[in-house]
Order: sequence, then C-alpha cells, then structure tokens
Amino acid sequence: MGYTVKQLKELTGTECYAMYEQLNHYIMDSYNVNQQWEKEKKDGEICLRYRRGGKTLCTVYFRRGQIGIMVIFGKEERKKFEESESRFSEKVRDIYYRAQTYHDGKWMMFDVSNSELYDDIKMLLEIKKSPDRKLTMCGYCCDMCQAFVRNIRKKDEREQLAGYWKRYYDLDIPVENMNCDGCRCRKAEARRIDDACPVRACVLSRKLNDCAECENYPCETFLSRKGLSHAEADEMEELDVLSYHEYLAAFDNRSRLERRLKRNDD
Repeated sequence: MGYTVKQLKELTGTECYAMYEQLNHYIMDSYNVNQQWEKEKKDGEICLRYRRGGKTLCTVYFRRGQIGIMVIFGKEERKKFEESESRFSEKVRDIYYRAQTYHDGKWMMFDVSNSELYDDIKMLLEIKKSPDRKLTMCGYCCDMCQAFVRNIRKKDEREQLAGYWKRYYDLDIPVENMNCDGCRCRKAEARRIDDACPVRACVLSRKLNDCAECENYPCETFLSRKGLSHAEADEMEELDVLSYHEYLAAFDNRSRLERRLKRNDD
C-alpha cells in the first residue's frame, strides 16, 4: 500500500501513533493473523484489517489526529463480555451497550487519540480469540517468514525476501536455498536455512522453550543472530509498513522477546 511510519505519524499524531504501535505489537506478537491495508473512504483515511482464514480479529482506521478501532462480537463473545464486564472501564461498557447489533454481530467502534483504552482493547481481543502465535527458539515467527515452506507453497515470494535480507542483513543466500521447515520441526529430514544455528542448539541443550526463558538472555549466542536492531531507525521510518510486515517483521526477534518479558513483568 506504500504507507510509511513517518506518514502514519504525521496523519494521526505521535501520541496516537504510539497507541497503534503498542496495539499492533501485541496483535502481531500474539496472533497468527495477516495485515490487509486498504484506502477507506467512509470510516477513515487508511484502513488496516487483521485477518486470518476469512475472519477479522479487528480493524484499525487511521484518521487525522486519531485512530478508530473496530471490534465485532458474535453471540458467544457478547455472552463472555457481559459475564466479565466489571473488568472493563466505564467508557468501554458504555460503547458496548450503545453499539448497534446486526445479523453478524455487535459492531463496536473505539475512537482513540492516546493509550487510555489499550488494556480494554487487549481484553476485548482476547475474548474474541485466544492468542495463538508460536515463536521459534530465538523469537523469529515462522508463519510470517516468506522462506517458511508453508508460505512458499501458498505464494513464493523468496526473490523479494532475498532482496530485503541482502539490504538489511547483508545476507546473500541463493533463492533456491531459502526453504525452511522451522527450527521446531522434528522431521528427520527437516530443511533449515541454518542447520548449524547455535541458538537452537543452546535452547535444546538447556531444555528451554526459547531464549526469553534463559537467565542469561540476551547472551552473545543470541546476539549473533541477525535482527532488525542492525538497521538504522531513520531507514525504518521510511520503509513502507506493509513491506516491513511481509519481509522483515518475522526476524525482529529481540524486540519481540523483550516486549513479552516486559508484559510478564507487568
């Protein structure tokens, strides 16, 4: 779609964008969903849908000075909300009971300009769907990676991925070698881009699930893996957000693990 972080910040404002960024990190860290960016004429300047298998988790509308977050609850989700509504703020309860109910559910729109409703929105999403994203041992996301064998079968985008790996990680890997079953695959002949990955060997030897469980995190072995921390901040601001999520977000492992550790501490 061609929207950059800089453009979205200019449209919504820095504080409002921070709310979107916080919510987006939570969704993409926690849910196996895709991003669909569209130009929207009715509800906002730009529309972002988080979808998987024809179902929408939520929709974000980027507007001048604010964002709108649309969540739709079916019958069972409404029952769960009403059984636990005391957990939610008065503002969210008011929006819930004022929202129109159509044949496909109750449509709730939350207009926000800061992070005030973040915890409420997060709980609403957890009612709608339980988090289901699985990470690799170092914190990469296989289902987001265009070199993952399941993604190759659906749509082969390894040539584009190779260009991003070369630019941001200085990795020059032949396209035909970019074919991976993931580090958690237990098949005897599993294909991995890096069969000698030191992080995988370390996690397995320590009987951990991933690096975030290790008391030595982040250690030199973990830091030896390429991640987006190698890219300049200004360069990332100019990168369009769809390209980032399709070709680079899978490998932003340190940021992802540190966000999870922070949530656990909170």
